[in-house]
Amino acid sequence: MKYQFEQCLKRGKIIRIPVDQTLIAKELREADNDLNATEHSLTEENMKWAIIQGYYAQFHALRALVFARGYREKSHACLRYAVEALYVDESLLPSSILEDFTFAMRIREGADYGCVYSEMDARDVVASASVVLSQVRAVLG
Repeated sequence: MKYQFEQCLKRGKIIRIPVDQTLIAKELREADNDLNATEHSLTEENMKWAIIQGYYAQFHALRALVFARGYREKSHACLRYAVEALYVDESLLPSSILEDFTFAMRIREGADYGCVYSEMDARDVVASASVVLSQVRAVLG
């Protein structure tokens, strides 16, 4: 929704930056690293860390998208609003990417701050992280 994006801009939670291919590549590498780390965490049955790593794989992938449009977010929620305004509202990505990220954000907060997590949630977050990263790569080329 453009209104939320504009509010983030107004509050300084999203700022303009020059497009920097090195920064975009760095975020994609981090997304890959986090996604790869989830496999080890799942194998070790460390569901909390698999959730956290899966969430951050999505976070870094979506940051790469926002950087590619010349913006930087300063809050996780504003990252979501930026992706919505810059990609979903423009029909460049499906709205399911926001649903996956929002779910992962909620589950990660529960795991991180409330010590509440499950294998099913971990596997869902990891699976959606793989999909999100694929979709981001397709958009970025």
